[in-house]
Amino acid sequence: MTGSRCGADTRGGACGFGIQSFVRDEGGYTSLAVAVALLVSLSLVFGTAAAHWTMARAADVQEVADAAAMAGENCVAAFSTVAQVLDACVLTMGITGVVVCGAGLVVAAIPPLQAKSPAIVDAGRRVLDARRSFAKSAAQGLKTFETALPALIMANSASCTEANSTGGLTYVGMAVPFPQTSKTDYSFLEQDVDASEMEQDADRLAEASAKKQEAHERANAAKTRAWTADNVDNPKCLRSRVATLTSLGSALNPHYPSVELWEFEYARIRARNYYSRRYATEHFAGGGTDELQRSCARKQFYGYAIEALGKMSCKDTDTEVSMNLELLPHTTQMVRETRLYTDVVWPCTGEEAGTTLHCSLRCPGATGAFVGNASLAGIDGGSALRCPVCLMDAKAMGNVADASTNIDNGFEHYWRIVVEASKEYERARRDEIAAEREMQQAAEDGRSAFDEAMDALSVDRPKFCPPGAWGCVSVVCRPRATATPSELTSAFLSGTQLPEGAAVSAAVLAPDDSTAGNTILARAFDGLRAEVPGTGLALDLVGSVTALWGDLLVGYGSAYGKVETAAGSFLNGVEGVFGEKVASWLRSKLSGLVGGAGLEPADLRLRKPVLVNSQTVLDKAGYGKVATARQVLQELPTSPGELVSYLQGRVASLLGSGEFTVAELPVPGLEGVTIPLTIDLSKVGGGS
Repeated sequence: MTGSRCGADTRGGACGFGIQSFVRDEGGYTSLAVAVALLVSLSLVFGTAAAHWTMARAADVQEVADAAAMAGENCVAAFSTVAQVLDACVLTMGITGVVVCGAGLVVAAIPPLQAKSPAIVDAGRRVLDARRSFAKSAAQGLKTFETALPALIMANSASCTEANSTGGLTYVGMAVPFPQTSKTDYSFLEQDVDASEMEQDADRLAEASAKKQEAHERANAAKTRAWTADNVDNPKCLRSRVATLTSLGSALNPHYPSVELWEFEYARIRARNYYSRRYATEHFAGGGTDELQRSCARKQFYGYAIEALGKMSCKDTDTEVSMNLELLPHTTQMVRETRLYTDVVWPCTGEEAGTTLHCSLRCPGATGAFVGNASLAGIDGGSALRCPVCLMDAKAMGNVADASTNIDNGFEHYWRIVVEASKEYERARRDEIAAEREMQQAAEDGRSAFDEAMDALSVDRPKFCPPGAWGCVSVVCRPRATATPSELTSAFLSGTQLPEGAAVSAAVLAPDDSTAGNTILARAFDGLRAEVPGTGLALDLVGSVTALWGDLLVGYGSAYGKVETAAGSFLNGVEGVFGEKVASWLRSKLSGLVGGAGLEPADLRLRKPVLVNSQTVLDKAGYGKVATARQVLQELPTSPGELVSYLQGRVASLLGSGEFTVAELPVPGLEGVTIPLTIDLSKVGGGS
């Protein structure tokens, strides 16, 4: 103890704190130095923490404003998704109805199937009727949704703001949508697609098709009868009689195994070959006068038949039919109508009774001198007498083919069947061609009606402009000052307060390119399909209407070429078109019309909220930033719960609580089946 209050080492005699109080001469710090250093460090730590807390909480109001703007715009994104699905349903239902009606037109142009056309067209009409009622339902639902959207946006954003009131800080605010009322034009949903004209055209087409079918059946029956007479023994036929009566081989006397491979012209050629051979081989081989007369008559008959058959013709095309086949003379009257009666080919001799006509100069009755030739008409005209021995005259000529025409063992009998069948075939084919012309005209009218219906569907896709379409501007405030936590100030700092604060933010919707191939419609259809088991209304000829609608719904989006593929596949599923010119033409035209309808693709990219400068939204809406923000701030209550409760009550009064049914969807192809399309309001804005 030195007795000095300044310590043992005064160094100069003055008493006070010097460096020696903190640092010892021999090295190291004094206890006082350590205590002061700790005090300063703690003061700095708590001061920095208090400053950080103050600055962080002061900036938090901007983050809350950003979150509120995003929360409000999320509701607009939900509306956008709902509107996309409903618009796609309306459009694809229209396409489905028109395509099914088109399939009915194609079926009407297929004679064997035309009876099924009315049911198919009716199915398409019912789809269009369902589309009409659904479009009205969807328009009303979307309008109601849009009416409540401002309150829903504000409620969701206010709820988000309230949820951020933690740690002793209170935030009040909400997002305001711009525009504040709907600017959507719903007239596109009122555009109707009328199937009545296609129904009328289908009826006309089916009627003409039925005529064609009836005529076709008559023509086939006639052709089958002629083919049988030419090729199939019943009990004989032209082919077998030729084989028996001549030495013609198969090259000149072919067999046609089916009626499809046979033409009337083949029978004409066979007959001409037959008579050419008979003419070449016909000669009097001996016998009595009667046989001489028949041989001479046959020779003339065969020569006439060769010439007559050479002048006959058969023409059978898609647009013209001419069956110029004729019966060969087998009666006296028929002989008198041909050159067999007028040709001067019969020898005459001068007999006591006068000039007499003979079948040949070898006739025993030809005793006089040859005086020239005469015709059979000369006998009836009195210029020549009939020989009493050979009895050659028109009747004798008619007898050549009389028996063979009237018994089923004669060549001419089967030729008569061919000729008679050819006349009936010609009449039936002309009726068939006329009916096909009617079908073509009705098909062209049906194509025009189909084209008009597709034009009605190919209008520009709707531009929805609900509240918030331009963006949402949020205004959030900290309505009262907040004291700095006592843990940070009581020991080392004087108490302070975080003052009131406010922030403005804005968000708009932007398409997310990464979702260009999103499956929202596929998931929507899967959900609908899960509600209704089964495959729906199946049409035997063209598949399932419900499946077609599903293909169109799922395929319609940015890759809208699938619409043409789905519709084309549906039309190509119509069976029985092969060989039917009108049906094939119509199907091709309708498929082309779907592809060329200019259907504007629906942009199915999901819309997501992104932050933007609030002035961008306010400029779009025509407002000034400061004035608008100040007005909203002045109207905000100081209690966040009061604001949220009011806004949620407003939403409930407009849409109800829980779920809101935006439309009743009648499922195409399932008669009487409707599915309510509901919106879970608790999920629209992310949980508000």
